[in-house]
Amino acid sequence: MKFYQSIRIRIVAGILLFGTLLIFFHAGITFIVVRNNTSKMITNLIETEMDSFLYKYEKDHATPLPHSKYIDVYKGVEAVPEEFRALVTGLPSGVHTIADPNKRHPVYVGVMELSGNDVPYFMFFQGREFLEENAWLYPGQVLMISLALLLIPGILLSYTTSRMLFAPVVTLMEQIKGLNPENIPARFTQKHADNEIGILTRTIETTMNRINAFIQREKQFTRDASHELRTPLTIVKGAVEIMETQPELETNPLLKKPLKRISRSVQDMETTINTFLWLAREESETAELCRVEPVVKKAISDNQYLLENKVVQVQIDVRKDKSVRVKEEILYIAVTNLIRNAFHFTSQGSVIVTIDDTSIGIADTGVGIEAEKLDAVTQAHVKGEKSQGFGLGLSIVSRLCKRFGWQLIIESEPDQGTRVRIMWQDG
Repeated sequence: MKFYQSIRIRIVAGILLFGTLLIFFHAGITFIVVRNNTSKMITNLIETEMDSFLYKYEKDHATPLPHSKYIDVYKGVEAVPEEFRALVTGLPSGVHTIADPNKRHPVYVGVMELSGNDVPYFMFFQGREFLEENAWLYPGQVLMISLALLLIPGILLSYTTSRMLFAPVVTLMEQIKGLNPENIPARFTQKHADNEIGILTRTIETTMNRINAFIQREKQFTRDASHELRTPLTIVKGAVEIMETQPELETNPLLKKPLKRISRSVQDMETTINTFLWLAREESETAELCRVEPVVKKAISDNQYLLENKVVQVQIDVRKDKSVRVKEEILYIAVTNLIRNAFHFTSQGSVIVTIDDTSIGIADTGVGIEAEKLDAVTQAHVKGEKSQGFGLGLSIVSRLCKRFGWQLIIESEPDQGTRVRIMWQDG
């Protein structure tokens, strides 16, 4: 699971995000209020200096110095620093707050017109010097420190909150881990309060009861199918064996071939039933190591009848006599389905079975598989136009591979042949 999909991570991120937005919102309001108050203070300071300047000038017509060291006085536009001349040219008397596009902060300037002077006087407030000497931290620094101080308590708070919120969920998870749908403990749902966790618990219990009922139906069907299908097959198989021992069979070749077909069909049906019954089991049995080569040879021998009246060469290339940990019957089911398909769909050419340390491969020169059906051939009842079966062979092989962690690879081209490989789990 990706870390950002965790609900705990989302809670922590949500709390931190909310705190961050709250700080930005609070800082924005604070900065606006402080800025407006500062602007009013500077305006009042300049007005006071202008009144004092005019009062002293009227007394002795001398140019007095301002009381504040953060205010500079210039006589005439030509005396104003060049960067501000365009901003103050033509301004009437009074205090002005001018937004300078080249600066972050506005320019505060007072304009005075004195009697007996043709040029006005300009008072500039030196905001940069004022901030550098009186401000301990700049607004941006205050914001960054606030964010940094938020992280530690925010993470601790969000972690503690997430643990408190998830404590009932964790308890429920621990109870569910060892829960068996076939043996749900009594009073399971009564252990939780009538809240969201209680509703979830009851939903899980209802679902498990439905699963348990489904399992019981499947088990009953498996038992019934095992008995009802195997009994007639055993009768048919016994009857065929008796008929094959009769001397009349040798004198009547018309009966010999149908009996062989019946015998092979019974054998195939037994294999299919055993496969489905084994796949229906939930438990995985521990098996001894099984050699692949003898199983391949047996599967080729059992399906040799499919090559009658065909010009097909069968080769076994054993690069390493591989052994896999699986029951011989199960491996035979997978291998015989692949070999049966190769023999059935190959009219001429060759069928090559390759065994090595990593895989078993079966390559034929048969009709191949259409490109639009290649991705669906492992689904049940999907088969080619010339197939006479039920379309279950590759589906069974695919399910066996998934059961044992093997990888099934199918490559095919129409009229060129098919290549099927089973990659072993330890390959």
